[in-house]
Amino acid sequence: MARGDLSRWSDAFADVVGAIGTPAFDQLLLKAVNAVVVVDHLTVLTYRTGENLQTLSIASRADLAQARSLTRDYVAHHHVFDPNFVDVVKLSRSRSRRIVIRRHDRARLKTKAYQRRFYSTVGIVDKVSYLWRLGDVAFYVNLYRTVRTGHYVEGDIRCLTQLARMVGSLVRMHGGRKRLEVALTTGNFRELVAKLVELLGPHLTAREQSVLACILTGMHTEGIALSLRIKPTTVITFRKRAYAKLGIATQTELLARCLRVLPQLPIGAQL
Repeated sequence: MARGDLSRWSDAFADVVGAIGTPAFDQLLLKAVNAVVVVDHLTVLTYRTGENLQTLSIASRADLAQARSLTRDYVAHHHVFDPNFVDVVKLSRSRSRRIVIRRHDRARLKTKAYQRRFYSTVGIVDKVSYLWRLGDVAFYVNLYRTVRTGHYVEGDIRCLTQLARMVGSLVRMHGGRKRLEVALTTGNFRELVAKLVELLGPHLTAREQSVLACILTGMHTEGIALSLRIKPTTVITFRKRAYAKLGIATQTELLARCLRVLPQLPIGAQL
């Protein structure tokens, strides 16, 4: 990659990082990918067993209204005919954390009606998908090419494969922020923190979880001791034990670990 191309690539993805959790994220992510490989539409979906399929991001350099219409129809009814969705469901129940990469294959499509609605009649000719799992949430990223751009070539596939971990990390962080916003508007902050700690360390004792929850709400040792009716030295002991079990040593590391599990919060859950 030439020096100018590398600079354009790094600047584009730096803009995406700055837009995590904001409405600008979707288009900036697509712009960043396009700094490497031309992609016409981008969609990000999430799935958890027992929940409806959720739309996290939609972006387009060709026709945003069309991309939104297709995504609405897909989420509402047609996802059951998508051969990749079978893999999404399996991932939500598995223990694997690797990113699975799928290339569009017309032979795998289950119905001609699905082919017409999502490909031939709207000018979409190719797709590369990333699928992976975080906790019990499966992520599904789709990168579409239209007739005006043409099919992906081998070099494009190699580049998109190399981008998978970068795109996956950005999507996970964005999803975490969005889930946090929804959770905060539908529930009590302290209950939200308690659920985060539970996701973070199910192997922690109830007291250790309580101490960590208090730390995350901004309380100091003395305040935690008063709240839990224990001695400050006991608070310190529980904190040390919890940190040791989590493999961390500081409050900053605790916050970082919580950010990682944020995407596992159920969207719209009554906390």
